[in-house]
Amino acid sequence: MNTTVQTHQQDLERLKSLRYMDDDFMTVCLADNFEGVELILQIILKKKDIKIKSVRTQEVLKNLHGRSATLDVHAVDGDNKEFDVEIQRKDAGAGAKRARHNSSLLDAHILKSGEETEDIPDSYVIFITENDVMKGNQPIYPVERYVTIGENKVLFGDGSHIIYVNGKYRAMMKSES
Repeated sequence: MNTTVQTHQQDLERLKSLRYMDDDFMTVCLADNFEGVELILQIILKKKDIKIKSVRTQEVLKNLHGRSATLDVHAVDGDNKEFDVEIQRKDAGAGAKRARHNSSLLDAHILKSGEETEDIPDSYVIFITENDVMKGNQPIYPVERYVTIGENKVLFGDGSHIIYVNGKYRAMMKSES
């Protein structure tokens, strides 16, 4: 077998092992893919009017005082809402503290010097996980902050959102008889 054919065969074998949940494959598929990122966000957020104005993959958010983060997909929509979409195959990489860290870094990089904190747009950290890391057999897990007032819990409304998407979820199809 000549080298070209052998290399081609090796490439085909490597491609067979890739899935959309693979970081490298996802990065290539979503880089500058406004329509693809819009579709993913529209499905997850159940909003048809999301229009993305920028997409950056594997963007590093530097933290001068501690750990930095590399965002799988960083997108901004027409309302300046910021989205960090993380594709996560390993459960250990999708923990609550990582979501909090990514959310804090995303927020820290949104406002520029001199801008008012009340002007900060909503931010979304979305983990699309291969497994059901929340173990609730739900397709989507919205994580929100609440204020406890007496016996009531009221949405805090700070515009910070964390969402987990269960890649294992399959809706049960009812067969019609």
